[in-house]
Amino acid sequence: MSKIKEIDTHVKAYLYDIGYHGWSRVHATVNKTWTMISNIAESLNAVRASTDYVHAMIDGVKCFIVCLQNKRCSCGQFQLDEFSCPHALAALRHMNKSYENYCSAYYTKERLLQTYKIPIDPLPDKSKWNVPQHIAEEVVMPPTKKRQSGRPKK
Repeated sequence: MSKIKEIDTHVKAYLYDIGYHGWSRVHATVNKTWTMISNIAESLNAVRASTDYVHAMIDGVKCFIVCLQNKRCSCGQFQLDEFSCPHALAALRHMNKSYENYCSAYYTKERLLQTYKIPIDPLPDKSKWNVPQHIAEEVVMPPTKKRQSGRPKK
């Protein structure tokens, strides 16, 4: 309290007025489960749902909000990759739900097969290319302007 008095005498008076139970963990009358711990496994598995779709995920010391209904996470990876981020996967695991419904359709087996459905033939030898005369006569020169070192201003 002497160190607090050196900083501000009003703070010392305020702390005396509210009593030790209001600011000291030792004298707190509430449950002491809100105390910080350093158990990584406990913090990674912590899931608290405010609704069926919105979850607060604790990853180390950071808290991420996951909305499964909108496929969004405050880390940004869920909406950027359209693939479940680790926070969304933990929320889905906690709810015993399948992750396949929370990924973009582009990651499905069917879409992968559709991608390679049309055969793509490799280019023939350069001597067999059919290039029009006006394009074959075109001479392409390298750029004349040299790029400056450092980060561009625009």
